Amino acid sequence: MPLENYSIQAKNLLESIVQDYESILKNIHQDIFYLNEIKKIRFTINSRIRKITDLAEIKNNFKDDFFTIIVFNEDYFDLVNKELQNLELNTKRDGQFIKVFKKELSYNQLMSIVDEIEKVKNKTLTKCSKAKSEPIVRARTALENQFIEPAVSRETFNKCEVLQKKASNLIDLITQKRIKEILGDAHFEKYIKEKI
Repeated sequence: MPLENYSIQAKNLLESIVQDYESILKNIHQDIFYLNEIKKIRFTINSRIRKITDLAEIKNNFKDDFFTIIVFNEDYFDLVNKELQNLELNTKRDGQFIKVFKKELSYNQLMSIVDEIEKVKNKTLTKCSKAKSEPIVRARTALENQFIEPAVSRETFNKCEVLQKKASNLIDLITQKRIKEILGDAHFEKYIKEKI
């Protein structure tokens, strides 16, 4: 009986998808909430709408307790600073820099980050389904063209099912770990209770 080797494709694809997912999650931090809020700021200058990134560069080190905004033109400093204060953020001028001090996020604000993680997770699970189905379709086509036996096609299906289940469980585990890191212990308990 020929060996089943169609599932190797699914195994490799699923491993790659899980690795990519882990690296995406590493880049999701609490800072993303206010970073996104800051990036939404718009100005009307000379009858044209400008984004904050047109007037300044936003720098962030996740380890610092502040964002650094480098204003390109001194004329726009007060305009930028005023909009930051409208977001109820504490700021301090330091030369051409504005230090924006990071605030503690509320549970609802943290949940918006968790929602973002869930979106990424769902897209990743969809990729896993596709990775599982590709070798199954190849094996089915090979069976229809009588290149392989029905037992090989069945084995491909079963192996791919197992591989997808393992990948999905690993993704769930990685997701829960990252959500706990972002929420902290107290908020994570509340999140688990709400989820049930």
